[in-house]
Amino acid sequence: MEYDEFDGPEGVPVRLPTSNGYRTCVECGEDCYPDPSISVGVQGVRIAFVCAQHGVQSIVDPFEGNR
Repeated sequence: MEYDEFDGPEGVPVRLPTSNGYRTCVECGEDCYPDPSISVGVQGVRIAFVCAQHGVQSIVDPFEGNR
């Protein structure tokens, strides 16, 4: 499986699969990019996937199911 990796909180690398549907805009079908501003809080890490034309398409918790 292929992964995108980018810096998370405090420089810790975060990896997400590249082949999942959460990366696709429902309006135009384009590949969305991970938003570089990662939110960390009581709920954990969330990463927004954004379409350049249509805005946020999904928000993903890369650690969901691993707690």
